[in-house]
Amino acid sequence: MHIEQRQHERFKVNLEVTFSSGSFVCSTPILNISMGGLCIECGKAIPKDQSLTILVPTRPPVRVQGKVAWSVKKGLNYLLGIKFDPLTEEQKRAILELIRGLFWENKSW
Repeated sequence: MHIEQRQHERFKVNLEVTFSSGSFVCSTPILNISMGGLCIECGKAIPKDQSLTILVPTRPPVRVQGKVAWSVKKGLNYLLGIKFDPLTEEQKRAILELIRGLFWENKSW
C-alpha cells in the first residue's frame, strides 16, 4: 500500500492559472492548490524540475516561481504537480487568503 506524505493540505478549486516556461505560456485549470504548490492539467508535457513562473489567481494576482515536481499523462493531456519555490511573506499571505476563501465556499452548513 502506498501512503502519501503531504506537507500541506490540498484544496480543490475551479480557477484558471497562467504559467510560463521560457517562450511557452499557458492558461489552464487548477485542479487543487496548497501552500506548497498546485496541480494543473496541461496540453503539453513539461519535464520534471522545469522552472516555471506562475500567476496565481489571488486578489490581486500574485506571481510565484516553482518547479514541476511530477508529470503524468492523462488522455491527451498531462497532470502536472508544481512545487512552489520558497514564498515571500506577501505571497504566503495572498495564497493563504485564497485557500481560506475556498475552504469557506466549500463548507457545507
